[in-house]
Amino acid sequence: MEHRQAAEKPPVNLLRGWPNPSLLPVAQIKAASAAALSQPDVSTPGLLYGPDPGYEPLRKGISDWLSRFYRLPYPSNPNRICITGGASQNLACLLQVFSDPLYTRFIWQVSPTYFRVCPIFEDNAFHGRLRSVPEDDEGIDVDFLRLRLQAADDDDISTKGVRRLSWVKAQKSID
Repeated sequence: MEHRQAAEKPPVNLLRGWPNPSLLPVAQIKAASAAALSQPDVSTPGLLYGPDPGYEPLRKGISDWLSRFYRLPYPSNPNRICITGGASQNLACLLQVFSDPLYTRFIWQVSPTYFRVCPIFEDNAFHGRLRSVPEDDEGIDVDFLRLRLQAADDDDISTKGVRRLSWVKAQKSID
């Protein structure tokens, strides 16, 4: 039996999470852009600041697709969908709304984690407060997280004199 050495292929770099350029839907985006920009009732609001969660018909379409694709026993709620420029932007927006570096004690994240999240947390004044949670066969290790959250509540991290920002819905821990 003759052993043939497989042609050496360069490794696939999964670090950035970028798709192969051949998968980019250039023609479809060009056609959709032309169609949207030719309709003032779509183009005008589309080129202005839109609603915070994103374009409602798009959120509804995504919601419907999620319900069909995952065969959900109940309809997906479009009000739970937020359109952003990507994971990094969405994470920064969540931190601005739900955290306060003077109040939020820790950031809990699965390990291993998306490589861009740590600098985002650190840029938002959470340096030294990132905590790791392992995953098991079913996803995040809930028992581990529960124990660590309870221990974190017992930590003597002073919040005396902390003035919370009135417009922020700050959380003690973000997981």
